[in-house]
Amino acid sequence: MKRPAVAPLGLLSAIALVLTNVAARAQAPDAPPPKDEPTPGQFFTVTEPITHEQIVQIRARTRHLVDKASRGVQGKSPILVFQFLPGDAAPGTSEFGASYDLANYIARDLGGARLTVAYVPKPLAGFAALPVLACTEIIMGSQASLGPITPEGQSYDPALRDPVRFLAVRKARDPDLILGMLDRDADLRLVRTADKGSRYVMAENMPDFLRSHQVVDDRPAWEGAGRGVLTADRARDEGFCKRVAETPAEVAAIYRIGGQSTVDDPTLGELLRPVWIQIEGPIEPAMVSYLGRRIDQARREKANLVFFEIDSPGGLIEPADSIADLIAGVQDMKTVAYINERALGVASLITLACRDILFSENGRLGRVDQLVTGRGAVEDLSEGQVAALAEKAAFLATKKGHPPAVARAMVDPDVEMVDALDRESGGLRILPREVAEADRARFQDVVARDPGAEGPLTVTAADADAFGVGQAVRGVEELKALYGLQGVPIRVEGPGWVDSLVTTLTDPYVSWILLFVGLFMMVLELKLPGIGLPAIISALAFMLFFWSHYLSGTADQLEIILFLLGLISLAVELFVLPGFGVFGMAGIVLMLVSIVMASHTFTWPTQEYEYREMGVTLIQLTAALLGVTAGAVILARYLPGIPVFNKLILEPEPWGGAEAVDPTAKPSMEGYDSLTFLIGETGRTTSPLRPTGKARFGNLLIDVTADNFYIEPDSLVEVVDVQGTRVIVKKWTSPDPGLGEADTI
Repeated sequence: MKRPAVAPLGLLSAIALVLTNVAARAQAPDAPPPKDEPTPGQFFTVTEPITHEQIVQIRARTRHLVDKASRGVQGKSPILVFQFLPGDAAPGTSEFGASYDLANYIARDLGGARLTVAYVPKPLAGFAALPVLACTEIIMGSQASLGPITPEGQSYDPALRDPVRFLAVRKARDPDLILGMLDRDADLRLVRTADKGSRYVMAENMPDFLRSHQVVDDRPAWEGAGRGVLTADRARDEGFCKRVAETPAEVAAIYRIGGQSTVDDPTLGELLRPVWIQIEGPIEPAMVSYLGRRIDQARREKANLVFFEIDSPGGLIEPADSIADLIAGVQDMKTVAYINERALGVASLITLACRDILFSENGRLGRVDQLVTGRGAVEDLSEGQVAALAEKAAFLATKKGHPPAVARAMVDPDVEMVDALDRESGGLRILPREVAEADRARFQDVVARDPGAEGPLTVTAADADAFGVGQAVRGVEELKALYGLQGVPIRVEGPGWVDSLVTTLTDPYVSWILLFVGLFMMVLELKLPGIGLPAIISALAFMLFFWSHYLSGTADQLEIILFLLGLISLAVELFVLPGFGVFGMAGIVLMLVSIVMASHTFTWPTQEYEYREMGVTLIQLTAALLGVTAGAVILARYLPGIPVFNKLILEPEPWGGAEAVDPTAKPSMEGYDSLTFLIGETGRTTSPLRPTGKARFGNLLIDVTADNFYIEPDSLVEVVDVQGTRVIVKKWTSPDPGLGEADTI
């Protein structure tokens, strides 16, 4: 009689335990649900055309992963996901031999894997569909389709029926359906049976099928242009496709695979060949070319693992965006971001572009709310910049397997992150609240995440794992051990002398000096006869200016071409068509425009800091022009009297005794305040006039300007006008048509 008393006590205890759990959950509504331990797995991208070289790489990487799992803990066999992409260059051009070899390998030789999954995000046609059919399960994008198997423009080959049928039977798929996709002209029937089932039956097999089944509906399987094509909706309805997913992240969530595994790992099955590249300081245009050269060098050295050590407070949007695209586009090397101290501001984009993210113990990532412009000055982001950067961060995170909601929250302070249970995949996901609330049937058990600070999110080493954006390590040695590189020396690639020189030359003050020297020496060369030292110095200054800005990423071929066209136009004006006219003005404008364009990454300013940079550049250019003008005036006045530099000026040879018998010789004219009395006088040039130069009138040697054409040295000229200190001359012609210039001497 004691047993009835025990049962109520147990019931009360159970009720008390339930109430306690409910109360505990009510007291901590913002605590995120526990994370499921991820399933080991890896994505492998197969892009058309499928080649035997591609198969060799896939074979090495998949076998390495399967063999490694077989030596580890029991029950940890990996899930292998093959993402099939049609490619932009040659979709549907895969050959049958290579495609069937890959299909045969997946179906037969990967038995050690827990599961093989084909992910088809886009329409896939041709023989590339065969390895898709060889996988155990198929996931398709909502706009994807599969088939026809025989490529467009090729005729159906009956010899392929048996191997394709064998592949379908091996993976327990309807062989008649697969054969109907192989031969789009075949009479494939979709029949409904009395037991409410549906089957695909080839017309020639229909008599045998009717003997064992009662058919209630019989109709053609294909209609119109869709013959041999299996759409995602149709595949899902008929059980051919397990799920519909738009991104690799959604596929990873379905099978609970770690996020970074959605990106190819080029190091699988390969000997690790690491390279270490440093990214320090503000993100500036010069850093784009520096990283481009370092990545190209690593590729030439056959490296397959690149560590980017990042310690940056941020920088400018354009170079950070370019660097992020550069790193995100690396497919042949595994990219790892190691945050030494900080990767804040737009430096976060560079971090998100890497496949793996590692934090030092003091590492910080995110808080993209300011730009670091010019010598450490900071500027808050505008609303438009916040929206654009949030979209870019989410795009990079999605591409590299990081949570896009966390990436958005690093830029946009209005993003509220939540943990939600995805009923389609059965796993937990980090989402923006508006996304979770927009589809409540799919996302349930929504729990808010409180970042604990105002403004954009900052992810530290302590909470990196909780946000799913990487993990913390206690130094470089632990990082190396994580990748199996214990004791392996890694060469550190930092900025070299070329990068340091480019950084120095692109400094605003140094750029101004180069412009001043280039322009001033060009003017000096025009004042002095012949191509000498001033021309060489001018060319060197402009070469250094454009070379440094080209390597820093602000100048391109267009700016250099415009500058050269300006020089050519100016030369035409001086030597071919003298007179300050169209070619001269066009040349000067082209040169100035090219200099301004080479100083920025933008063509026309749209942001506040861009307007400010443009203003600084225009001020520098104006100051350089004023300096050149002042220098030219001072030079004309004092250079002839300087003992050393006056030797650069070509003096005319002494006249000797010929001066006394020369009918055109004039007495000394020194001491006169005005030169108007020279009008109508004749003299002799001592240097080429192009259009300016020197001419002697008696004992007076003065600067003159040619009226129309280029005038050679030692030519007789006549003064036609005097404008202040400017003496305008033209080539002298004898009033007697019968006398030439030689006859007048």
